[in-house]
Amino acid sequence: MSILARIKSIFGAQANNALNNLEDPKATLDYSLTKLQTQMRQVNDSLVQVAAARRRLEAQRHTLSSAAARYEQQARAALQQNREDLARLALERKHQAEARIQELDASIASLDNQLQALKTAQATLRTKIEIFRSKKEELKAIYDSAQAQLRVREALSGLSNDLSDVGNAIQRAEERIQEMQARAEAIEELITGGILEDVLDADQDEVERELSRLARAEAVETELARLKAELGQTQAAQPEAA
Repeated sequence: MSILARIKSIFGAQANNALNNLEDPKATLDYSLTKLQTQMRQVNDSLVQVAAARRRLEAQRHTLSSAAARYEQQARAALQQNREDLARLALERKHQAEARIQELDASIASLDNQLQALKTAQATLRTKIEIFRSKKEELKAIYDSAQAQLRVREALSGLSNDLSDVGNAIQRAEERIQEMQARAEAIEELITGGILEDVLDADQDEVERELSRLARAEAVETELARLKAELGQTQAAQPEAA
């Protein structure tokens, strides 16, 4: 594919997408119905015009038919007066009128055909308009329903993302709470073990804290002496066993 063809294809696709975004199906349906109704008015106007033209031709035919009958009467009267020349002139006018009547008959027949075709088109177009009007309302209802469903789907999609964010926030909060609880428990254990002093304990003054320290030190020394004694007994028993 040439570069120009590719550019043309790209611009065509973009233009098509832009038109799809701008197009409102409901407005398009209303516009299509308006066009059909405009065509119906044009057919009705044409029917009126053709019918009026036919009436004018019928009036001309009636006038010529009356004139032909009058010319024949004139020819009879001229012959009665022995005026053959006048009778001949009257008969010529009669034949001219009859020839014109034949032309008018052909034109009237053509207009009759046009009237019939227009009436058929009018009936067909009226049926199409009725069907389209009914279908238009159906399609507009379906479009409204589809649009509502789309909004719900989009809302649910956004809600799903929001719920995911909320879940992550809850998880982070729980982890933070567990971390704080673990630190609190560790501090409590250190305080209980005497490694850390509870500065918030109002009942324990400095003397008591010192006595507690001495008691712990004495307990440590006692435990150390016990271990040394046990160790000395073990070492004294080893030669006897040998």
